[in-house]
Amino acid sequence: MSEDFWRDLSHFESFDESFNPDHYCEFNPDWHLFIADIQGSTAAIIEGKYKDVNLIGALCIVAVLNTCKAIEIPYVFGGDGASILVPSSCFQQAKKALLATKQRSLEHFNMHLRVGSIQLKELYSRGTSLKVAKHKVSKDYFQALFQGGAMSLGDKMIKEDPQYCYELPAEPLEADFTGLECRWQDIHSYKDETISLLIYAKDLAVYKQSLHFINQHLGEYKQRNPVRESTLKLSFSPETLSHEAKVNHKGLSRMKFTTHIWLVNLLGWFLMRFNIQTGETRWGKYKQQITLTTDSEKFDDILRMTCCVHHHEREALVNYLQKEFEAQRLCYGIHITDRALMTCLVFERMGSQVHFIDAADGGYAMAAVGLKKQLQGLSL
Repeated sequence: MSEDFWRDLSHFESFDESFNPDHYCEFNPDWHLFIADIQGSTAAIIEGKYKDVNLIGALCIVAVLNTCKAIEIPYVFGGDGASILVPSSCFQQAKKALLATKQRSLEHFNMHLRVGSIQLKELYSRGTSLKVAKHKVSKDYFQALFQGGAMSLGDKMIKEDPQYCYELPAEPLEADFTGLECRWQDIHSYKDETISLLIYAKDLAVYKQSLHFINQHLGEYKQRNPVRESTLKLSFSPETLSHEAKVNHKGLSRMKFTTHIWLVNLLGWFLMRFNIQTGETRWGKYKQQITLTTDSEKFDDILRMTCCVHHHEREALVNYLQKEFEAQRLCYGIHITDRALMTCLVFERMGSQVHFIDAADGGYAMAAVGLKKQLQGLSL
């Protein structure tokens, strides 16, 4: 059945295999691509609202997952938005969930979320394809990887042509954001810096070569992933915890819910500190569970990575990428800071969950500014 296309896809286990064409197959053309992104996200980030920007991107995903629970849905978190694929049977529910998220984004965060969609068969008719691979990050998180140009074309069409976008209806809408959590401190780099990196190329071989360089000079995946048990610290800052509270609350209700999260975090700290077990959750192992379900590297026509690096490692990386850019083999963008931001979707405390990782102070959204500048005038 069309609904089972993503669920039944075979998978591979190492991100290093992401650019092996044998792992990819053409996505079912009857499915629909939804694109959601915050208009003016760069300005919002400059104003210091980068946590809200990331949070809204994650809201788009959790709203669709919660409304299409009977179907496994592939998606990509982009920092200031998300790309989500749904079958026709789930189209109307997903559209309503995203419009409700658009409404919530405007009313609670004062941010304009653009929401649009296009069916894959229309993108295919324009000479592109959408090939998908399934990466098993762990038993509790399977990641979708995309190549073929359709994702990039769909994003461009939705952003440039109003016929593919949806306006808010007059009536209020509701969405289920259960599972969204934002309860951890920014994750400080255990090296010198944390970077968000974007690389765009036409040839899978160029991506493969770039990843090989990264493995050699930045270390393997576990050596560069910003998330380690030792770097994870629950937040007790009301300002930090209020970002999650904004999703469903205003005014005094928001303050009360922020206090509730603070108390939950205090309890969580106690349970983890003393390795207490409640039901099926052994809290002393929960940080390990998080490290196994992070989303810090992905591919959707663009290689997106958030990594910890030393100064000299980042300099070597930029020198390599600049030479490749000058040879017109790729374009890139990079954002440099000293910490990462983690936004979480937790459906089962010791089971299904994903933790989206982006560099603080803008991450992927700011790296995209540099990428777009390089793309101008090149024929990649």
